[in-house]
Parts: sequence; structure tokens; C-alpha cells
Amino acid sequence: MSDACYVYPDAPATPGRVTPDVLFRRGIYMNGSMSFDDGKSVTIWGFTDLAAGQGQDDGMGGGSFPSPAIRVTEGQIVHTELTVGMMWMHTIHHHGIEPSEENDGVGHFSWDVTNGTYTYQWRPSSAGTYFYHCHTNTPLHAEMGMYGGLIVDPKPDPNDPAGTRRAFANGPIYDVEAIWAADEIDPAWHNLPWYAGTCGGDVGLNNLNPKYFIISGVDGASSALTHPGVAVDMTLGQTLLARYICAGFHPQKIDFGGLTVDVVASDGRPLPAVWQTQAIEAHSAERYDCIIKPTTTGTWTVTVQFLHWRTGAVMGTARTRINVT
Repeated sequence: MSDACYVYPDAPATPGRVTPDVLFRRGIYMNGSMSFDDGKSVTIWGFTDLAAGQGQDDGMGGGSFPSPAIRVTEGQIVHTELTVGMMWMHTIHHHGIEPSEENDGVGHFSWDVTNGTYTYQWRPSSAGTYFYHCHTNTPLHAEMGMYGGLIVDPKPDPNDPAGTRRAFANGPIYDVEAIWAADEIDPAWHNLPWYAGTCGGDVGLNNLNPKYFIISGVDGASSALTHPGVAVDMTLGQTLLARYICAGFHPQKIDFGGLTVDVVASDGRPLPAVWQTQAIEAHSAERYDCIIKPTTTGTWTVTVQFLHWRTGAVMGTARTRINVT
């Protein structure tokens, strides 16, 4: 690539490739836009769904933020096809999954996908909350929005009633689900090209000064309080599974507004004992599965504080709500 200071071999055929149980086809977009409550916007990048038979896209246009979720069942053989045009280099890393080295999607270490398609083959062994992201020029590409949720459901239990949903095998049952990926946005980073910093120059990737704070792609200043993809509406007696992903680079603290939650899993693994708390502190890429069962009707405001990595000072907040009727 003329704009990058590294050259890696083309992606080979997937070693030991077999017929998958489920297939996800992902392309890229490099010219999306995210708007905030103050009317300003930034450019975002991400992954898109490709239709069967669709070849390389041009990477332009927009898509969702975060990128479309990948949802599978533990034990399935999964293929994630990534197709990238010749102008860029990207990968998909299934964070928290443990595939072979060739399928781990760590750019530079193996290869970046460019001007073609690579099929990542993997098999999740444990139900829980994960996410996937680009691992090329990782700090910038993650900041730009190249990530999405990855949910692994437990194998269906033939002894469970039809439709029963569990956090993991023999784990707690839930009725309502929320995926809260909390992230911070520094507009200055969103004017950089995909290869920024790869030639060794200082382009500021060691200096993240966020101005916006979001939950699952929605501005937490106001919009996330009512956005149907973020705020939760449930009825008394129902159980909520909140899948919290610390998707930013700075530490975070999520406060459940006075509700006591049962933390039942961390980073895709069940905890040996339930941890009851009203707030969680997390660092980049940590995930927590939280069971919430309110005992009264009402509205609770969930607040995510974004903390400076060195001083611990609150840099900003994002809020959403749990409404129980």
C-alpha cells in the first residue's frame, strides 16, 4: 500500500476449512457519519453485512454504529468472511474467543485483509458477552467505530420450556436484554486517514481527549435516555440481562441508579459466585453480564462515568434509563 509503511502477505486460504454451522459476511464502510445532541457530527467507519454473492464493496457510504452484532450458539463452527477493497487494510478480531493463530485476526502479527476476502473460522466454547473489532492500526480503527457486539448463547436445554433464555448453561433466566457498549469520542481523531501513525510519526494517537460520550452509538448527553436501542422498557416481574461492554480506552464506572444488580459473568465466563453491587468499575474491553430484577415499578437512570486513565477525574458521562411498568 502506497500510504502505509508496512507490507504483509496476502491472506492465505483458511487452514483446515470445513463447512460452517453459521456464516457471517462482512464488508466495510469508511465514510459514515455520527451526529450528536449538539448538532455536530464526525466521520465513522465500520463493518457492514454483505449479501450472499456480493463481492468487494467500495467501502464508501455508511452503516450502523456499532457494527451489526454477531450472535451464535456455543459449540457452533462459525465462519466470518471479511471482504476489503484494495484501498484499505482491515481485520476482524473476535475478542475473547480463542481460535487458531491464523484465525485470530490480529493485524501485523499475521496479515491484514486487503483487495480480497479472508474467512475466519472459529468455534466458541463458552456462552457470554464478547465483541469483535478491527485489529489493524487498532487504537484509531476502534475509535472510528470498527467494532460490534458478539453474543454467544448457551446450547438449548431440552428440559427447559420452549423459548427460555439463559445467560449461560444452567445460568439465570432472563426476559429482556440490553447491550450497552459505552465509548468515548474525540473528534480530532476522526479526521485522520486509516494508516495514520503507521509510518512512525506522531499523529496524536497517544492523546485521547473525548468530547462526546456514547452508549451503543447513541449520544449519552440526552438521546440515550429514550433511544429504543439503548433505554430499557420492561414490566414488573420481568428479568433484565444487561450486557455491559467497556468499549472505550479510558476507564469507566457504570452506576445503576440505586438498583442492586447480580453480576453473573465477566469477560464471557460465569463467575464462581454472584457479585451483588450497584456500580461497576471497568477498563477497556472488559465485559460484565448483569441480572436486574426490579421489585417495584419506576424509572432508574443508569450513568456511565468516563474516568481519566491517570488522574481518575471524571471526563464526561453518558446516561440511559430502565423503565419498569
